[in-house]
Formats: sequence, structure tokens, C-alpha cells
Amino acid sequence: MKVVGLDLAGMPKNGSGYCLLSVDKSKTVSCSILHSDEEILEHISSDSPDLIAVDAPLIYDGESRVCDNLLNEYGVLPVTLSGMSKLAVRGSHLYSLFFGDAIEVSVRASSKILGVYAKDDFNMQKMVMGLDLCGDITQRILYRDEIDSIVAAITGYLYLEGLTEEIGDIRGKIIVPKI
Repeated sequence: MKVVGLDLAGMPKNGSGYCLLSVDKSKTVSCSILHSDEEILEHISSDSPDLIAVDAPLIYDGESRVCDNLLNEYGVLPVTLSGMSKLAVRGSHLYSLFFGDAIEVSVRASSKILGVYAKDDFNMQKMVMGLDLCGDITQRILYRDEIDSIVAAITGYLYLEGLTEEIGDIRGKIIVPKI
């Protein structure tokens, strides 16, 4: 099984975290920072994942969404904020171009539910390492966007295993791990 986790940046000039989670006998993560939509789509095409889990709004109509309001306690920001609306426009555009199944996740909510959230990058990486992963997570210090992309990929993996729940309605659903 292969899952891509994408911590999408609002603008291509900022790096987006990208993780390919390969699950066989172990859970191996390969991470990188990508910039342009074309670069992201090339990696997805090359990796041929079973699922793409994106930490960005995938459906956006310019209005507040129920899913964002319901996950506010975890720090999920309203999609109508200026920076979030730019992210939502980019996320919904990419979503229309994806080659396979994709879900919207919230890395902040997922990491808090999984008990691996930390404000500083080093401690967050240490805690994510405790999810029984190998690959880049154990071989080098990762950028925060890469760590977040791993959490997105893990949420996608849990989704495929039936261990998540949907929060929201037809105007947007965020997938989070079951408690």
C-alpha cells in the first residue's frame, strides 16, 4: 500500500511537504519539499499512490465550512481567513487535477488526536518517530512541512484501514483518526 501525504503551502514559492508512505512489512516514509503544482503532480504520478491525503481545503466556495468550525478546538483555522482562502483555492485546484483518490486531512487535529503534536519541530519529529516508522524520519532532521506530510500520510493510511471518521458535510469533509 502507498499513501501520499501532502502538507500544501498556500503559494508555490513556499515549500510543500511531501511524503510517500509505503506499507509492506514496515511503514517507510520518504519525504521532500516541493514547490510548483506541476512538481507535486509529477511526484504523485510517479509514485502511483492508493490515496492522497492533503492538509489543505479541497472544496472551497468562499464560505465558512462546518468541518472547520467543528474542528476549531484542535486549532483548525476558518477557510475564510486571507491566507487560508489562498490555500483553499490552490488545494481545490490541485484536487481537480489529482490522478486518484484524495482526502482532506488536518495535520494539527490528527497529530493532537494521535498524541504526537509538539510546537517545536525536533520534539514533533521524535514523537512521530514513535509511530513505528522507518526511512527519512529516522535518518535525518526533517523540516516541519515534511513532518506534517508524514502525519497526513499516516492519517491516509488509517483511513484505508477504516480507523478514521469524517467531520463535515457536502461542502467539505476533514478526515481524522478515531479516538
